Amino acid sequence: MLKKMRTLLLLLPLFLFAGWQTSGNFIRIPVSESSMTSNDETTILGFSFLSRIPGQWNGPVFSSTPAGSSESWHVDFRPVSAGQVSQYTSMDTSALNYTSFFIVQHDHQLKVAMRTEGVFNNKGCVTYEVMDSVNEETGYYRFSDFQAGTKRAYTEFRFQEESFVMEVYTTKFNKVNPLQLHSRYEAKLGGREAAAEAIAFFNFPQPLMIKDFSEAFKNMPESIYYTFENDPYPSTPQPYVGSATVNITIDEVLKSKGSGELFLLLTTKSLFEGIKYIPENLKYKSKYVFLPANTKHYTLVNVHPGKYFLYSFVDVNGDKKHLSGDYMSSDSGTVFTVMSGGNVTVGTKVDLVMP
Repeated sequence: MLKKMRTLLLLLPLFLFAGWQTSGNFIRIPVSESSMTSNDETTILGFSFLSRIPGQWNGPVFSSTPAGSSESWHVDFRPVSAGQVSQYTSMDTSALNYTSFFIVQHDHQLKVAMRTEGVFNNKGCVTYEVMDSVNEETGYYRFSDFQAGTKRAYTEFRFQEESFVMEVYTTKFNKVNPLQLHSRYEAKLGGREAAAEAIAFFNFPQPLMIKDFSEAFKNMPESIYYTFENDPYPSTPQPYVGSATVNITIDEVLKSKGSGELFLLLTTKSLFEGIKYIPENLKYKSKYVFLPANTKHYTLVNVHPGKYFLYSFVDVNGDKKHLSGDYMSSDSGTVFTVMSGGNVTVGTKVDLVMP
């Protein structure tokens, strides 16, 4: 199903809320004059971007770096507040990518900003970019470094109805000039159904300032952090997310035949209709993680609230394709629901050789 995914997490730009109030099964984030400012959406540079990005997307990634390219990457963007939309990818225990778009105050104007946190082998950085160029009629949006602008790094988005292309240009850590293509993500829409609940709940997007970045990067040459100590908008805890703890067992008969890499997958629609496999529903991937085969328990964090189907596999030959001869759970999909601010515990058993 997947291959060459771990290195994907650093291919994007170079790389919460206090006072939550519980209401039913959800968390309402209060709007205060000291923390958020309302404005007319027509005055917010790039406001329409927030309506375009929610959804489940997938597609190939090209990288000019030694990390290499990948055939497919799946992201699940959903609102986490009235003025912020995010996706969270955790590929294994030492690699992750968090990407958020939210409204900020900058240069006496409200704009849409982009935050990317990339970690690989427990090393990473946080990159902030701000919207600086928009053509809403053609679906073009550009983010650039808060301090150095397009001289340091910028990210371009080109949207069509059900697709977008994201291209990232950088100076390769100030080693090249002019800027060179760092990565390209060619994403097509899998669906917006999973995001619809959060969109309705927050009446998303609303023209609300999430962070005041007027002084955030003062005296910095660029808006990039290589350590997390002074990050002006930390990623933990994130608003309007939950977690899922998975208890994993592998059939003793299969375990005796050898070990491989464990793969957990969450989708928002079932991959099976009865016993019939529906490969087109792979476009509804939301979360996935590669783990050592001897893993007994694992907690998926920053999971968007909603309904999920859980699948588990063991990759026997190491090709990451999960095809005939590999192992999987015979359960056609363990169904569970994640609530905001809560943790749900589910179990899965790998007990079938894939035909």
